[in-house]
Amino acid sequence: MALEHLLPAHLRAARLRHRILAAMVALLVLTHGGALVGMQLVDDRARELLTAHRLGPAMAAAVEAADRAVLDGIAAGPALALSGLPDLSVSWQGPGTPTVPAGWVMEGVADAPRPVFVAVQRALLSVHSARAQTLAESLSLVAEDTAAQLRDARVYVQLAGGGWLEFASPRFWRPRTTPFEMVLAGLAAFGLALGLLLWLPGRLVRPLESLAEQATRPHDRLHPRPLPEDGPEEVASLARAFNQARNALRDLMEGRTHLLAAISHDLRTPATRLRLRAEYVDDDALRAKMMADIDEMAAMVTATLEFLGDDVLREEVEVVAFASLLQSLCDDYADTGSPVTYHEPPPLQFAAVRTIFGGMERSDRFEQARQLRLAGRPSSLRRAFANLIDNAIKYGECATVSVDADAVEIVVDVCDEGPGIPEAEIANVFKPFVRLEGSRNRKTGGSGLGLSIVKSIVEAHQGRIELSNRASGGLRVRVTLPRML
Repeated sequence: MALEHLLPAHLRAARLRHRILAAMVALLVLTHGGALVGMQLVDDRARELLTAHRLGPAMAAAVEAADRAVLDGIAAGPALALSGLPDLSVSWQGPGTPTVPAGWVMEGVADAPRPVFVAVQRALLSVHSARAQTLAESLSLVAEDTAAQLRDARVYVQLAGGGWLEFASPRFWRPRTTPFEMVLAGLAAFGLALGLLLWLPGRLVRPLESLAEQATRPHDRLHPRPLPEDGPEEVASLARAFNQARNALRDLMEGRTHLLAAISHDLRTPATRLRLRAEYVDDDALRAKMMADIDEMAAMVTATLEFLGDDVLREEVEVVAFASLLQSLCDDYADTGSPVTYHEPPPLQFAAVRTIFGGMERSDRFEQARQLRLAGRPSSLRRAFANLIDNAIKYGECATVSVDADAVEIVVDVCDEGPGIPEAEIANVFKPFVRLEGSRNRKTGGSGLGLSIVKSIVEAHQGRIELSNRASGGLRVRVTLPRML
């Protein structure tokens, strides 16, 4: 069932990767297309500047036609305006100074055969001298310089009667982008595309990274927090499938655990009846053997119930004075004559250094006892370290417990002086019912659940447990616990 839910989610994740690649290709095409368009605009502008001189003869012809019309008796006025000229619009203004749109700048052209003015928006760039043999040649030069202004422009030429012809060219005298501006625009477009290429994959992949972080984050194994089912559709579907698969697996494990716990619990009833019946056996030797077997079976049932029980995870988390808990446990063993030694955590020590503000190098040592508080389940922790001390006494003749901590975690070492464990078997000793001692005698080997219970408790506290053989002989069990769950 879980795989059936996860398969479509993985397919959607694959489609997500394809979408990322498609987005990157699309951005590259967009950037390339923008560069081609920019190059085309540059080519069009160059061609327009090369052909702007063609306006000169047309303007000269319009001026001559207006002069003839005045000589033929047509009154000066709007009737002199012409239409239908290619790339030009012509209007008439009365004598005096030509009227230009508000905010425009006007400048006269020197050395022209007759008065000529050029008006443009904003600042006016330099206009070359229009010195030429004819009016057409002079106006051709003016047309080229006006086209080079790269903005809206007007050219005013005075008629013989004192009026003015106003020339405008929507094609040549209009705002255009300069080469420098085009380069800046291209760089900006490239930078934007590059930024999108760097940001978009991260934006699309970040929900998957967050999902992976949530899935691998330590949490309560009995009641794991569900993954957030939000973000893109593919990620939400993957999280939903993961939650369903984890819930199904949790239900399966809980059902099996409860079944085994029920069987182990039910075994206590026939064990009790066997004990009662064994009491009536007349043969003392046989009765002793039967009672020993019953005791061993009862101990195994009890250990199994402890291992399968949920008490470790159901116990409430509270702030624990860990050093005191560990010391009281070791004192209990010492009071019964067990060879257990406890080493308190070393005192805090701080090193002060000289700074630019003064001070001197010194070392401060605090001799007060350290409580080493952490957030945990006290009964479970006590049971775990009791199992470790029992193993050290049973297999290593003695137990030496030492503890140290920093601001993040607490480290406890339980060492013995026994033969240690073969390196190849260290990974197996945490498995349930695995015993390195092959006699199956509880007096020498136990039930094989002690370290499994310890590992379960340590992992429930989001800690870790490590076994290693000491160079001087014996086994070291190191438990590392975070101070905050």
